[in-house]
Amino acid sequence: KYEYDLLVIGGGSGGLACSKEAAQYDRQVAVLDYVEPSPKGTRWGLGGTCVNVGCIPKKLMHHAALLGAAIKDAKNYGWDLSLPVHHNWGAMANAVQSHVKSLNWGHRVQLQDKKVKYMNLKGVFLDEHTVQGESKQGEK
Repeated sequence: KYEYDLLVIGGGSGGLACSKEAAQYDRQVAVLDYVEPSPKGTRWGLGGTCVNVGCIPKKLMHHAALLGAAIKDAKNYGWDLSLPVHHNWGAMANAVQSHVKSLNWGHRVQLQDKKVKYMNLKGVFLDEHTVQGESKQGEK
């Protein structure tokens, strides 16, 4: 059993900002963040949908597409690209995932630095003042 001044359910951008702000005022703060794995077992880390499977990966892939378009247009601007240029989807996907994992890690470090307790648990309300954490194995 733990007592917190603020318990945030959800480790997305709003939950992270709220928890870090509250911790600056010497409050006991914890974040519960849990993502139900997809039927294929896909999971992700701290940071919410935007960081893990939304805005950030989309923008990185968009940037990769823009680079490809720029390479094609380069000849029109005097660039001699005599070697055939090929795109490697796997390399791009690995780079995107590496960047996302670095953001996940950065969020965890920021929470630790601000003394915010992070728990990879699903928050379930038992009553208006009590939240129970559940692990992916169903442990409470």
